[in-house]
Amino acid sequence: MRFFNCLKLAAGVGGLLLAVAPPSEARTRKGEKFLKEGQIAESKRNFDLALELYEKAVGEDPLDAAYQLAVRRVRFQAGQVRVEAGLKLREQGDLEGAAREFRKAYAIDPSSAIAASELKRTLAAIEAARRQAGEQAQADVNDARKNLEARLQSMLPIPELKPLNRRISTLKMNNQPAKVLFDTLGKIAGLNVIWDPEYQSTGKNYSIDLTNSTLDQALEHLSVLTKTYWKPISPNTIFLTNDNVTKRRDHEDMVVKTYYLKNLTTPQELQEIATILRTMTDIRRVFPYASQNVLMVRGEVDKVALADKIIADLDKPKGEVVIDVIVMEANRSRTRDLAATFVSGGQNGLRLPVSFAPRTELGTVGGSSTSSTSDTTTTTSTSTSTATAGAVRLSRLGDIRAEDFAVAIPNALLQALMSDRGTRVLQSPQIRATHAAKSSLKIGDRYPYATGSFQPGVGAIGVSPLVSTQFQFADVGVNVDIEPTVHGADEVTMKIEIDISNIRDRIDVGGLAQPVIGQRKFSHVVRLRSGEVSILGGLRQDQDTRSVSGTPGVGNLPVLRRIFSGESIEKSQGELLIALVPHVVRVPEITDLNLRGIAAGTDATVKLSYASKPDPGPEPSAEKPVPEPPKTAAPPVPGAAPAPPGPPPGLQPVPIVGIPGLPAAPAGVRPPAPRLQFSPGVSAVKLSGAVTASIEASSVSDLAAAPLRIKWDPKVLRLTEVTRGSLLDQGGQQAIFTRNIRNDEGEASIVLNRTPGTPGASGSGPLVNLVFQAVGKGSTQVTVLDLQLKDSRQQPIETAAPVWTVNVE
Repeated sequence: MRFFNCLKLAAGVGGLLLAVAPPSEARTRKGEKFLKEGQIAESKRNFDLALELYEKAVGEDPLDAAYQLAVRRVRFQAGQVRVEAGLKLREQGDLEGAAREFRKAYAIDPSSAIAASELKRTLAAIEAARRQAGEQAQADVNDARKNLEARLQSMLPIPELKPLNRRISTLKMNNQPAKVLFDTLGKIAGLNVIWDPEYQSTGKNYSIDLTNSTLDQALEHLSVLTKTYWKPISPNTIFLTNDNVTKRRDHEDMVVKTYYLKNLTTPQELQEIATILRTMTDIRRVFPYASQNVLMVRGEVDKVALADKIIADLDKPKGEVVIDVIVMEANRSRTRDLAATFVSGGQNGLRLPVSFAPRTELGTVGGSSTSSTSDTTTTTSTSTSTATAGAVRLSRLGDIRAEDFAVAIPNALLQALMSDRGTRVLQSPQIRATHAAKSSLKIGDRYPYATGSFQPGVGAIGVSPLVSTQFQFADVGVNVDIEPTVHGADEVTMKIEIDISNIRDRIDVGGLAQPVIGQRKFSHVVRLRSGEVSILGGLRQDQDTRSVSGTPGVGNLPVLRRIFSGESIEKSQGELLIALVPHVVRVPEITDLNLRGIAAGTDATVKLSYASKPDPGPEPSAEKPVPEPPKTAAPPVPGAAPAPPGPPPGLQPVPIVGIPGLPAAPAGVRPPAPRLQFSPGVSAVKLSGAVTASIEASSVSDLAAAPLRIKWDPKVLRLTEVTRGSLLDQGGQQAIFTRNIRNDEGEASIVLNRTPGTPGASGSGPLVNLVFQAVGKGSTQVTVLDLQLKDSRQQPIETAAPVWTVNVE
């Protein structure tokens, strides 16, 4: 029996355990499925999918060691794959992609030290790249700014002609077409002439005869004569076409210019100048920039040049004046009071009031009166009673006697008082004002005064029953308003308003103490010289006041009036003077250039003409004094010719003056012939070295032009530099110097000319300095070809051509 009980107990415990325990076979089957699928993905190296499947298997059975080992193994491999992918991307330069891969690797395997270190290294590289990109961008901005500045500085203005000869001494041509005239003038002046391919000739021939004219004048004469428009396109080239509206619009150069005006004070002045430019110069594109006082202009060359003249005339500093305002005021008051009289009730004279003071026996009756007041707002009432004393019954009137009345005895006054008061006020404010601008000066105080009041018309809760009073302020003191107009350096017209006020008294108006303001105001327009004193206004006031008080009748008697009356005499004097003294401290800088009129072309075309540059005159030559003959004649030399007789007694020998600029030759000695030579004559230089030489002129007289053509072997020498010598720069005149080096041909053309109209150079010195570089070995000669030296009269100077030998080692 006991055995069966034990068996039943064991069966019950086993059944309970089976009921509580989860289904082991189902769990193992699902986890095994995830494990197998993960192994398949791992074999295909899809570690991300394998890790996901292994983690699901661990979720089915977290205590299974096989599942845990698989997760740890694949997590390491998946993180390593991400790290390798990030390294490849970084090597390819994709730092952002590498950083993403390293972040994924670190997220998969947080224990991976290599993923953390590579991520940190990549982020540092990204930051460095960003910083370098920012620096590069800033460098690019700086380079762009420098390039812009370089472009701005390289922008060229309108070309200006720089011909070889600016003065045309003589030009006479008869019955020639326009092209021949201009081409001939260009050759004389050393200019290139370019014609418009669409130029239409009129078919007429013209004659011209110019003497002692400048190049600009000659071009203008020809353009007017042939109706041709010309303009410079380079320093030595001019362009010509027909002179009509279409061609001018197509070929006339435009100029953009910015004017920074310095003396404007209001935007209205800038607009006025812009309007003047549009009206006077016909420039359509004029744009003001008021905040900087700037005018931007785009127009033709002559129109913009005319705008230069107009702005120079208008942009002048305004005149200024300093004005001394002198306000002088003197007041004097004298008072004398004399009195010997009776005083009753505080006043001079007799005042004897008789009061009723009844005796007790009269039996006065006391009475009372009652008055009441009520307030409708607060519903309160007040009652007062007043007793009436001194009332006598009518039945007792007969008992009234003299002792029932009382009288007050007056006092006596003896007074002798004198006062003397004087006041002097001097105000001298100074104000500085600009031409046509109003300036104000206020010295004093601002006093308030009531201008009105109001009270709410509806009484309600929350509305104040008080009266609101409005106040304004009055300037009390010295107020000066001046608007000057400066006329030149010593005169000024002033529109002046001067207000001098003070508080004289205060009166009660509606319960408010209002000031009584005394005012003296002057309005004036006056024209004065600088430093001249002008008295604008003066006021003199004398006031005498005499008052007598005392007993009438007796106070009018000749002797007794001194006893029964008092006399008060008051004398007051006042003087006010206002003066102005202007001082002109600045005037507009108007020069003769601003007042001078200029030629501005015709109604259809604006054309300005410029004066030619003055030609420097020849240097004054110092005349050497002729030595005086000795007083004692030397004995004749045997065999010598007898000396010529001297001048008659009393006559001085006339000195012979030589030609200016030419050295005087000794008598009987022939001057040496002019010649050219290289210095040195023979030179030696090593390969790739530099060698220099000078072409010097000796014993030349009145040398004005020296065109040269130099020839050398280009296989041995190369000309690197040609500079002007000092011979033709005599007298401070800079010679005209041009050069054309052709190293491939082994030639160079050099032109040296003195300024037309000046005397030539005399003496000895270098003409040009040459610098060669040795490019090949051997010996060569440098020769001068086409040598044509000329004097100031364009006459040739005969000389031999020099030769220079150079040996290259």
